[in-house]
Amino acid sequence: MSGPSHDTILRAASRPFGEREYRAVTVRDIAAEAGVSAALVMKLFVSKEKLFAAVQPDESLLAELNVPTSELGGALVFRVLIRRERGIQEPWANIPFAVLDSPNPEAARADTCERYLAAIAHLIGDGSADRRFAATVTALMIGFGESVQPWTCLAPGLLTN
Repeated sequence: MSGPSHDTILRAASRPFGEREYRAVTVRDIAAEAGVSAALVMKLFVSKEKLFAAVQPDESLLAELNVPTSELGGALVFRVLIRRERGIQEPWANIPFAVLDSPNPEAARADTCERYLAAIAHLIGDGSADRRFAATVTALMIGFGESVQPWTCLAPGLLTN
């Protein structure tokens, strides 16, 4: 289900979930942020846990990459730098926090790991049983997503000048 209220609630939920622990965020907080009723939030998302899962980063951040394999690394890095420069929340940096803060961290870790590894493996053509190349790329992107923040704030306009 998608629509203006659905999308508004998702956008509104990303801020409190990104700033506070899962347990510290209430459905009423999210409803107030979105300008809707708590009943509508529950009607559209069924539970706080399902809403939390819906706002977490997913492998769709890889879906729009339409570059030759030889340019994938550069394209991934460029996207992180552009998001940082524009002050947009960085999904790669949020992955570990989303997993740790979820109501069921072990299940969230397994699900997130499988989704990202499958997406990266498909993207880079890693058909190995253990997907070690995909695991390496995923780990590097998560680390890069988190570590690049101090550098872009020290050099604003790095990518546009």
